Amino acid sequence: MQEYSYNDFLNSLNSAGQLVLTAINEHINLSCPQYKPFDIKPTDKAEKEWRLFFRKKPKAGKAVCGVYSFNGKLSVRFCLLSSMTREFLLRQNEFSDKIKNTALKQIVCAVNKSCRNYGGNNICEWRQFYWVNNRLITACPYPWVVLDDLNEQDIADIKRLINMQTKHMVQDSKEIKGVLYTEGNIQRCGKVKLVVLDEIALDIDAFEIGVHVKKAERLKKYSNLYNLIPMGEKDGLWFYLRSDWIYGVNSEKNEFSHDKIPNGKYAAIIAEDPFTFSFNRVWNYICEYIQSNKESVNGFILNNNENTACFAKFFKENSKEYMAVYVPVK
Repeated sequence: MQEYSYNDFLNSLNSAGQLVLTAINEHINLSCPQYKPFDIKPTDKAEKEWRLFFRKKPKAGKAVCGVYSFNGKLSVRFCLLSSMTREFLLRQNEFSDKIKNTALKQIVCAVNKSCRNYGGNNICEWRQFYWVNNRLITACPYPWVVLDDLNEQDIADIKRLINMQTKHMVQDSKEIKGVLYTEGNIQRCGKVKLVVLDEIALDIDAFEIGVHVKKAERLKKYSNLYNLIPMGEKDGLWFYLRSDWIYGVNSEKNEFSHDKIPNGKYAAIIAEDPFTFSFNRVWNYICEYIQSNKESVNGFILNNNENTACFAKFFKENSKEYMAVYVPVK
């Protein structure tokens, strides 16, 4: 079998494509040199279509991106995990309209009867939900963002996407979506219930974390992983889900500093042994219920002007640990 080189792929491109690919290759070589151009070959007999993947090893592991040559024009494909999708949605205005609009069309789930991206006839069981700019966005669980016919004006955006991608190459094992994903959510969370809460005043001064959880360090690790910001104490430890958090950009907040849970109607669950289960799955499970039952998420502005649409309480009962999660609805 004939082996092909990076230069073979480069020579298949027009001048604009060569310029962009050279910039991509140089950027990856500088920022994440462990990823190399592999799996290079034409995909048609006339050698007018080619492919190349930037991976750690040939044919193994997730690629930073795949690049394609179609009749001399360059395309780049990124496979987004949930964490990168979230960051792109938060940072979308940093991109040109061309890149932003193309990516959003492939990220945002806009159908309720079938899967647009993966060709199914049923509603996707693994849709993801993000609270961005005071709005609930439904997204594909594994969007393929394909950017076609790239030129010099797109180089800065492609580099930005590569930088984002390299931060989010690994997915926590608790996030993997498979056959038992939906059943597992139901088993761990029970049925979602609509409840009404009066305003809850929280103690933000003197309390013992160990009264409410078995190991404080385990709670700290979990809250840092899922962007949960400490609020205060009332029959448990309360947190809110930080909506504007971007990995590696926003500073951590570890102080219990918010003293009220707003009154109102909430969609809620209680999960046992929460630290072995993904908070993202709980959030998505509740949001799926809200959307299916034609409810609307109602975000709150807290007393330091931060926006949230989700509260969580961690507590112990009969030596077992629990997490109650509340998403406000209108």
